Amino acid sequence: MLKIRNMKYVVLGVAFAMFSLGCSVAVRPGDDLQAVLDTGNDLVLRPGCVYEISNTLHYKKPGQKIYTKDARFPSEYATLRLVNKEEVTLINAWPVERVVLEHVICDGNRYELSVRPYPASVKVHQPGILNFGGSQGQVVRECVFMNARGFSNIVFHKGGGDHLVENNLVLGAGVDARGNGRAMNEPPRRWSDGISCGAPNSMIRNNLVIDPTDVGIVLYCAPGSVVENNVVASVSRESLGGVNLVDAFDHYALNDEKTLFDYRGSTVRDNYIDAFGARIHIGIPVGCVPWVAHWRGKILKGGEVSGNTIAGGAGGYGFVAHGITDWKITGNKSIATYSGLAEYGDHKNPPDDPAAFLYDAATVKNCELQPEFVKSKRHIEHLLRTHHAPQDELGYQMHDYGDAEVKVVVESAYIEMLGRTAKKAEMDEGISLLRNRKLNADGLRRRIMSSTEFKSCFGDVPSEELHAFRVKRWFDVCNELIRKKGEMPSAVELYKEAIASLRIESK
Repeated sequence: MLKIRNMKYVVLGVAFAMFSLGCSVAVRPGDDLQAVLDTGNDLVLRPGCVYEISNTLHYKKPGQKIYTKDARFPSEYATLRLVNKEEVTLINAWPVERVVLEHVICDGNRYELSVRPYPASVKVHQPGILNFGGSQGQVVRECVFMNARGFSNIVFHKGGGDHLVENNLVLGAGVDARGNGRAMNEPPRRWSDGISCGAPNSMIRNNLVIDPTDVGIVLYCAPGSVVENNVVASVSRESLGGVNLVDAFDHYALNDEKTLFDYRGSTVRDNYIDAFGARIHIGIPVGCVPWVAHWRGKILKGGEVSGNTIAGGAGGYGFVAHGITDWKITGNKSIATYSGLAEYGDHKNPPDDPAAFLYDAATVKNCELQPEFVKSKRHIEHLLRTHHAPQDELGYQMHDYGDAEVKVVVESAYIEMLGRTAKKAEMDEGISLLRNRKLNADGLRRRIMSSTEFKSCFGDVPSEELHAFRVKRWFDVCNELIRKKGEMPSAVELYKEAIASLRIESK
């Protein structure tokens, strides 16, 4: 038998052979994926295969691609799954130009690995599943993201620009203020974005983001970037923001005092934001102070918010403007119900009541606002209900539910878990459990999982597998709809048809 003395040369030999073939051969699970990328060739994955990733994969050559060979629908995509507790990022593209990620499932594996094990006293900014940016023309197209362990799923940092993020599915991101989305053994307060972009002149379009817990899509200034035709939906986890335009990055300061920041050309248009079953604290905040009160004096310049719709029964605040100049906010629509007051209890200085369109007349200058906007009467500073409420034993907030909000929290749980509307007795019991702080939305779902009806539909699923069950349910529904249509439809069409499918799927 031939004895192989040095595996390093075998790996290099495999990589060289793939280089010679133009990397047309799809790699197998267990192969050295980084060795392929190190050659500068594309990394071609096999349909439906799962690749366990212990160390972040790094692009090496401009124009390099990672994709699944001949895949058309999500069920055919290969999966890259993190298996190392010390890693948070699956793929790093910083700062390689024109790289492409396409037709891949990116799984952060949160509910197996939990979050990276830092002491609770250490405040660490954990990266996203994707770490992109720092160069030009990167593309993330038709991928699925799930189980993120860091602050975001898709991150495009400042520097470079002209990136494209389109036709992706994001199925959950982080833990909300109430503890929904939490892995069973993780510490509290691990919010996460769906898509985060600080890169200028980029396009973020037609993505479906389900259950973010920090923000669905956020622009960190990113002048010239466009966010259009996306869906951000809170089904079971609260999101602090739908689409955010609140951050003042020093990189984009327009004066030496760093009080004026560049959002010129930043555009948010024709997006659908749905507080379907969990609160979205602010649908589209424009300006720093509604997000962080001590950012007073920072002014955001330029930008446009047009043609967007906020829907759902669990709204906090809708379109909010404060500390801006030279903005256009027109043609937006609210069909949501707002009952989520920002501060808990008998607060000494409460903000304005929840509303669809609010602005601060003293700090909104030279802007074109649609007529539905009304002037703030008290204040619209820090409209996030994440302070002052009682905490549970894990440190999560137990703030009150609004009257409209609590009903849809119960209703969405029954639709998602049983495919039907809650009966009156179930609605009354669910409202009581939520309002008396006996359960959060996850707890309500776990209670449903123990029922005979659930087990007759889905079998005996352990309660700790709630989020794996939910991700699979949404994945299967979206995959089937995409398969029937032959391609990724509009995100809003996909989302609305997925909700309709959930309602009847278990019957």
